[in-house]
Amino acid sequence: MNQINSLEIIKKAYIYLGEKDIYNYFSLMSPNIEFYQTEELPWGGQYSGFDEIKVFFSKIFPLIDSSVEISHYIHAGQQTVAIGKTSGVAKLTGKKFSCNLAHIWTVKEEKIVRLEVYIDTDAMKTALTSA
Repeated sequence: MNQINSLEIIKKAYIYLGEKDIYNYFSLMSPNIEFYQTEELPWGGQYSGFDEIKVFFSKIFPLIDSSVEISHYIHAGQQTVAIGKTSGVAKLTGKKFSCNLAHIWTVKEEKIVRLEVYIDTDAMKTALTSA
C-alpha cells in the first residue's frame, strides 16, 4: 500500500474518533489490532483485538473529554507518526489539560494493525489528580 492510502486511513481514524464514532473507527482496523499506552495512566496498557480495545475506551471516556489536533505526519515505511496535541478536561477534577503527543500508527493491507500512544504523561497525571 502506498503512503497516501495509509495516511488517508489514519486521518479518517482521527475524524471518527473526534466524532466518537467507534463503529466506523473500528472499521479501519484489523481484528488483531494492538493498542499501547503507558501503564502510568489509568487506561494505559497493552490491548489486543476489538474486545480489549473496547475496554480501553470504557476506561478513558469516563475520565477525560478530549480532542486531538495533529500538526504533522512523518511517514516511515509501514509506520506513520502523527505529532500534535491532545486537549480537554479531566472529568473527575475539572482540570483542563493540553499535552504534546506522538502516535505511531502501523497500517498493513489497508487496515490499522497497531497504535502506540505517547503523550506528556506528567501533564495528564496532573490533570487527573485533585491535589
